[in-house]
Amino acid sequence: MSDEIRELSDTVRAHLKKITRSSGLPDTEESFRQMAAVWLEKKRLFEGQIRALDMEEVESFAKDDPRGALLLSYSGSLLSLGTLGGAGRRVEYASISLRADVPDLVISEGSELAASLRVDGEATFSSGKVKSTSSLLKIAVCPADVSAEEQDKRIREATIFLTNGFVKINRTVASAGEDLPDQFTSQAIVAYLARKNGLTQRQARQITTDYLTMIESGMLLGERVPLGKIGRLFLKKRGPRKARVVVNPATGKEITVAARPEEAVPRISFSRSLKERARRVEL
Repeated sequence: MSDEIRELSDTVRAHLKKITRSSGLPDTEESFRQMAAVWLEKKRLFEGQIRALDMEEVESFAKDDPRGALLLSYSGSLLSLGTLGGAGRRVEYASISLRADVPDLVISEGSELAASLRVDGEATFSSGKVKSTSSLLKIAVCPADVSAEEQDKRIREATIFLTNGFVKINRTVASAGEDLPDQFTSQAIVAYLARKNGLTQRQARQITTDYLTMIESGMLLGERVPLGKIGRLFLKKRGPRKARVVVNPATGKEITVAARPEEAVPRISFSRSLKERARRVEL
């Protein structure tokens, strides 16, 4: 038995055996080992993200609790619950894409829990597109003193990060020779944003194009343009440079670098929060 499989509880092993059989992968011990490794990596990513967003794990969650929550099932699926409002909750369900028995992504507005949640129990809903999930491994919530707006912001951020992180992890067990498209191309990002926000791809592409054009325009007009939590984009003046002789490291020969006049160059100043999160990434 591999190290990955030894780390799993009997409950998780049972779930992953079913998923392996329906995934399209060969029904072998190696496929099961790969699925176990994927599951453990998703668990690690989930735990790291809730720590980064100052969320806490709980054993239960009342159905009328006004807070939002992030749920991780034993099968490795992600469920996000928005804060409770008059029209219910926004629910987003992201499954393991290798599973053939469930959809990849379901978004439902105005959903209501049918019963309170608890670790080891299923999540069930009395309304909305999502009806039930497999048993829950983890339930994470924001502290009680965090505003509803900030909770929804954190949950939305975590959902985007984890959904895309889970897709990236899934790609490690794609069938041999499968030609997978790149995940973070402009086309893939537009398709994801369209699906997540109920837009056509044309609408999502136009919005992102306009957004990027405004950022570029502001920078070229001399403004320090905010990039949300990423940082700020701006122009910086670079002084003139005299012509000089340097050694080409590839050939060892001397070459002349031409003089350059004073010019403006684009720069980005990364935010403190992004730098801190980057430091926590395991390379």
